Amino acid sequence: MDVFNINCKTWHDVLIERGFDPSVSKALIGFISWNKGEEFNNLDSKINEILCNHKGTVFANDVESSKYNDKGLLFFTMEVSKPIANEMFDAIMNYEQMNVYNPLY
Repeated sequence: MDVFNINCKTWHDVLIERGFDPSVSKALIGFISWNKGEEFNNLDSKINEILCNHKGTVFANDVESSKYNDKGLLFFTMEVSKPIANEMFDAIMNYEQMNVYNPLY
């Protein structure tokens, strides 16, 4: 993979490519993640940053990665079941590990 030829994808694109329903994928507003067992400092500021330009109803899901040692909060414009939110979080964490942090593999 050419590191200088990276496609810019949204999380919506990543989730749709991973087989999630497009309407559910596009309902993702944003997310916050951190390592299990660690405290997230300034959580309120981060939530405000994610939601500052959003107008309308917000649904939040607390999630845990089954593969990585991460926890998180996912914010949606619609209600999403906990199992689907956890699967989406796993897909996001996997993409980050494989394509963001380790782009040469």
